Amino acid sequence: MNVRVYLNARDFLLATGSLLQSDEVRYNLIYGIARRVSENPHYYGEEDPWFCTIEDDAGIGTLAFRTPPHAVGLAWHSGNPEEAVSLLVEAVFSRWSEIPGVIGHREVTDIFSEKWCAISGFSVTSTMAQRIYRLDSVSDIPSSRGRLRLATPADRDLASRWVHAFDVEALVESDISRPESDVALRIEHGEMYLWESSGQPVSMVGKGRPTDHGMSIGPVYTPPELRRQGYATTCVAEVCREILRSGYDFCTLYTDLSNPTSNSIYMKIGFKPVCDSVQHVFSGAVRR
Repeated sequence: MNVRVYLNARDFLLATGSLLQSDEVRYNLIYGIARRVSENPHYYGEEDPWFCTIEDDAGIGTLAFRTPPHAVGLAWHSGNPEEAVSLLVEAVFSRWSEIPGVIGHREVTDIFSEKWCAISGFSVTSTMAQRIYRLDSVSDIPSSRGRLRLATPADRDLASRWVHAFDVEALVESDISRPESDVALRIEHGEMYLWESSGQPVSMVGKGRPTDHGMSIGPVYTPPELRRQGYATTCVAEVCREILRSGYDFCTLYTDLSNPTSNSIYMKIGFKPVCDSVQHVFSGAVRR
């Protein structure tokens, strides 16, 4: 097996584009992020993004990326996961001795986490089992009272608080605060929506990471005191309709499998499971 590192997203996309396009839903995370940083290398942080592939005689089998300071992302296509991940861990460790976590297809991410902890001395502090879903059409479901609108710059403080609350609740890289500039950029790009009831924002849904034919949904957040009113369900359904009306063929979504209620709701909206993912968060200060 061979390791190939790409110091920019454009070269990575040239090498992997046909593979990523072959299953945009399965590869939506790495594909969407690569497309975004090919246009703006520092969209996710000041440090340059990093991409890597592991190849055997059959071609590219495992793919990886990192947009520091965020976690390493993995995608698996084919080949021997154990051998590929061993090479990948070495490639990552040669560049960073510490990373906040890893996210990706279960076939390689669990193995990466185990090998990373062995080589780095850090421990897994939390794990989230996830599922990747696809929606091609929105089901006919009851709607909550209210209206959907795009978030505006005047909503930045509210959206930032809700995004932070989502990150803490979802245990996603909880040791890294998402900068307000990230929320501001998403609002500027028309990627954050609010559901209003009686003139007040009650739920928030984001969209982003467009690929050739699809777009991802997330984050989805409703404050605890406003839940169980159907606001998030209606907001997600309406945002998905907006995406499909704009010309995309499908929407994608990552869910937390430990929350059966939200998974059930998303399936009622029209999302169908595609494959499993997992996220491991590593301790950032205390070594074993």
